Parts: sequence; structure tokens; C-alpha cells
Amino acid sequence: MPRVDSNIRYDIVFLRCLAVVAVLCFHFKLPLFYDGYAGVDVFFVLSGFLMTQLVVENLTAGRFNLWHFYYRRLARILPALLCVLLFFLLLIYALLGVKLYDYSRFALSSSMFVSNIYYYQASGYFAPSSQLNFLLHTWSLSVEWQFYLLYPLIWLGFYRVLKYSTKFALALLYLLAAVSFCAMLYYVWRDQSFAFYMFPTRAWEMFAGGLAYFHGMRVRDRLNLRVRNGLGIVFLLVLMLALSGVIRMGARGWPSLWTLLPVVCTALLLTIAPLFRFFQTAIPMFVARISYTWYLWHWPIVVLCTYFALDQQLEQRLLFFLLSFFASCMAYFLIEKPFFFRRSSVMIAGLLLVGMLTFAGTQVSLKNMVPEGNLYSLAEFQRTYTLHDAPRQYNFNKGHLLANEPFEAFDKKQLSQFSDSGKHYLLLGDCHAGMYSLTLRKLAENHRVQLLQATADETFPVLGIRSAFDGPTALMNYMYTTYLPAHVHKIDKVIIAANYAGYSKKQLMSYFSQIKHFFDRYGVPVVYIGQTESYRIEFPVVAVLEKRFAIDRHKYLDPTRFYVNEFLKKSNIAPSYIDVYNLPTITAFDADASYFYDADHLSSFGTAQYADLLEKRIFLESN
Repeated sequence: MPRVDSNIRYDIVFLRCLAVVAVLCFHFKLPLFYDGYAGVDVFFVLSGFLMTQLVVENLTAGRFNLWHFYYRRLARILPALLCVLLFFLLLIYALLGVKLYDYSRFALSSSMFVSNIYYYQASGYFAPSSQLNFLLHTWSLSVEWQFYLLYPLIWLGFYRVLKYSTKFALALLYLLAAVSFCAMLYYVWRDQSFAFYMFPTRAWEMFAGGLAYFHGMRVRDRLNLRVRNGLGIVFLLVLMLALSGVIRMGARGWPSLWTLLPVVCTALLLTIAPLFRFFQTAIPMFVARISYTWYLWHWPIVVLCTYFALDQQLEQRLLFFLLSFFASCMAYFLIEKPFFFRRSSVMIAGLLLVGMLTFAGTQVSLKNMVPEGNLYSLAEFQRTYTLHDAPRQYNFNKGHLLANEPFEAFDKKQLSQFSDSGKHYLLLGDCHAGMYSLTLRKLAENHRVQLLQATADETFPVLGIRSAFDGPTALMNYMYTTYLPAHVHKIDKVIIAANYAGYSKKQLMSYFSQIKHFFDRYGVPVVYIGQTESYRIEFPVVAVLEKRFAIDRHKYLDPTRFYVNEFLKKSNIAPSYIDVYNLPTITAFDADASYFYDADHLSSFGTAQYADLLEKRIFLESN
């Protein structure tokens, strides 16, 4: 029968401290923990260990109460979470009203512990950047709460069917962990977002903590403290090397096979329970105590710094790192620690308040809610553009294939609509080509040119390309292996555009060489629409910040795009390269629209301003 151990586990205290500091240093881009995101995985293992201990020991003692278990979990999580949701709701309302709609829908899902599911469903190539989501970090809380809901039910069923047996308990946990781990490996290659956000692909990390609990009872009886401490130094060192980035883990996405490293190290540390003096010092003890609150507060502060361009210097990031620490200390002592906020009536009232306010934020017009100066029309423009305007701009369901669409969804018929008279131009490329489709279609009509289009998200237009998306990959390879060999003699010009900054110089030179070699064989000229600029936040928000707070828009420019454009202007495609980077003649925004609808893609309002340049270089000049 499992033994009840009421002593403080100082190894757990230290691991909580290490995990939260690693995550925060990574998010604030401090030069300490380059792979600190794995601190979340450490937390998952700790949760699995502690919940297994709590549930199993109470079940074997005959005093487990399911509803009391759920209440205690809510009392631990909910007050601090609701405090953060309310505080930043008010702050965004006052400072950044243009983001109130987005924040409200994120807060609503977070308060119901389904944010991981919501973020997964909302993920996609045209979805807002996750790094600009004030509540992105709550996905892990939702995963943990889903674990809290299901885990005791599994043990209750196990006890009723098999009574208690350590042998069967271990077999059950190994089986559950294996199924979850295999699910993670399956989805890593097929749906990375599902593997990252969803409980079934993350549960194995918590089950690893449960396994550590059961194995630890035997290991600690057989190994003396000196041996356990020796092993503990090794496991702790490997874990530190992993979190610090010396052992690079996340180069191919997360989670992955590399996730085994921090998970197994944490589980082994919990199993052997080493005890060092530095585990018991005041700093790790205090940081562990506020770790949950600190985790909650830090990410919205990170995102606010990004929006107000206060994260571009190390000194700035360090200052706000310390600010998040002090804010979490205050919240811990004022909200998390007092029993008053853990009363069921208070939690229900807080949940209803947050629910009503955030629901209102998703339903009521911004013009009726947000203080003046927020450029309401730009807020609505950004919120509705991808739904109402992007389909016509990109030529969805005809010439442009979205990231998650299969190749079969592409309309191949429109590629075969040749006329007996007149010229035929082919627009080929990724979404940075697709975004010019509407403007080029209008120009083509004016010049009696038939514009054919084969564009797809995040896929360079070259033979043999392998992008992250199966449908777009298949489309580009179809164009070079099937379509063009059969029809290239009917094509008078090829227009290529892409996000060139997504590739290395070596890759670009190879791709350009392949394209030149292919089309030179048929005497078909190729023209390249150049690299566009990119912003670190959504451009409609940049416009609001520039008007309200006089923040120079150029602070938000991604400098990488500038250097890529300079390189391309001097490369071997320079004679046929159309420079469109940050032209001074462009009107960035007016009362109703901006030239970028997000951080990285031109709107039709933007591409229309390039019409004269595109007409001159594509339709009037011979290449």
C-alpha cells in the first residue's frame, strides 16, 4: 500500500522554481534559457506526480471525495486566473482598444479552460500570430484542467474493477502513457498544432509523473541518499543543459522525440528524490510558491511590451521581467493566498463577471465600447478582412490553395481556359503571390491578357519543393511535372512572387537557377515581384499606436526583410526583379483600410497602390 509522506519534497520545490524561471527567461528573451519553453513540460510531469500521489493515497485510505478534489483544484487555479483576465481586460480597454475583441474571445475560452482547443481550431496560415495572443500561455492551464477532470475518474474506475494493486496500476499508467506518446508522434508529422495544444498528445508527460510516483516508493527504499544525490546531479545537469539550449531540442518543432529528454529527466529526479542544501534555500522556496501566479502574469506583459515596442533592448526586457515578478508577488499575497477568494461563491461570482464582460467584448461594437482615438474602422477592417475580403483578393477556391486544403480542392479547370487570341500570363508562387491576384487580374483585363493562377500558402514555386503543407506541395509539383510540360508553349510570361525571406541565400540561388533553366528551355520570360516588408505586430494596430501614442511605425519593421530585398536587387534575377519594398509613395492607411491587413500580407488596398509599377514592369515592358 502506498505510504503517506507529509514531508516537504524540496526537489519538487526546486523543479517548480527552475521550470518557471526557464519559461520566463525564454519568453523575455533573456540570454539564459534558450529552450526554456520545455519548462512547461516539467510542470506537466510535476502535476502528474502530485495528482497521482493525492488521488491514489486518498483512495487507498478510503477518504477520496471527487467533488472535493475538483473544488480544491479550482480554488488553486481560478482566483489568480480571473484576476489576470480582469486586470488585462481593463488595461487593454484603456490602452489598446483595437485589440479588445481578440482579447475578449481569448479570455472567454481561458476562463472555461478550453483555450487549448480554441487556439488549435483557430490556428492556420491566415490566423493571427500566436505570439501576439495575450493569453496564449493559458493553453497549458486548460490541458492541466482537462487532466484534473479525467485522471481521478480513471483511478476510480480502476479501483472499482481491480481494487488496488501496484502491479496493475503501473501497467495501466504505462499503457496510457504509451498510447498518448504514440498519438503525439503521429500528429507531429500530420498536424503540429494538434500535437502541441491538445490533451491526448500531452497526457503522456503527466503519466510519466505518475510512473515516477509508483517507482519512487521502491527506489528510495533501495538506494541511500548519497547514491540518489549522485544520480540527481547527473539528471539535474542534463535537464539544465536541455533548458539552457546547450542540447538543442526544438529545432524541428515541439513536442517531439526530444521532449523525452526534459520529461524523463524530471521523472527520474522525482523518482530518486535527491536532497541538496540549495533546494531548501529561501529563493527557490519563494519562487516556487509564486510560480503559478508569476507564470500567469508574465506573458500578457511580454505581449504588451511587443505592442509598445518596449522589448527591443535587453535592459527593457530585464526591467519588465522584474516588473512581472513584483506584479505576481502582489497578486500572490492579495489574491492567491487569502482564503476569501477561494470561497465557492466568490469564484462563481468572479467567473460570471469575467464571462459577461468578455462575451460583451466579442459582441458589442468597438465604437460603443472603446475610448476615442482607437480608429474603430481599422479595428473592424483587421477583424473582418480575412473573412470578407481575402477570398476575392487571393482568388480562393479557384487559383489559390490554402494551407490545409488538399490538392484536389484546387480548380485545375481555370488553368486550361486559354483563348485563341491574346496573351496568357501565369501567376505562380505562395501567398505573397496570391495577394497580388486581384490587382493583377484587373490589369490583365485592361490589357486583354488571360491571367492564369497557381498559388498556394507557404510553398516556393519550384520543382521538388516540400513545404509544411501537403496540398500546396502537391500543387507546385503538379505544375512542373504535368501542367507546364503540356501547356507551357501557350504561356507568354510567368509572374513569380514569394516570401523570399523564408529561405536561405543558398536555397534561393538554387531555386532561381532551377526556374531559369526550366523556362529558358521554352523561351518564356519570368518576372519576379519583390520582397515586401513585414511588421512585428499587425499593421492596423501599428496605425492606431502611431496615432494615439506617436510611436514611429518603423520601430515595428522586421529588419530581415530589408536585407533580403537588398540581396535580391543585386542577385542574378535583378534585371527581372520588381522592387516593392516599403515604397515612399504608398499610403499606409486611411480612415477605412490599411495597406497591410495583418503583420505580413498586403491588403487589396495595398496591392492596388502598386498597380502602376506592376503595369509598367509586367504588362508594358518586355522581359
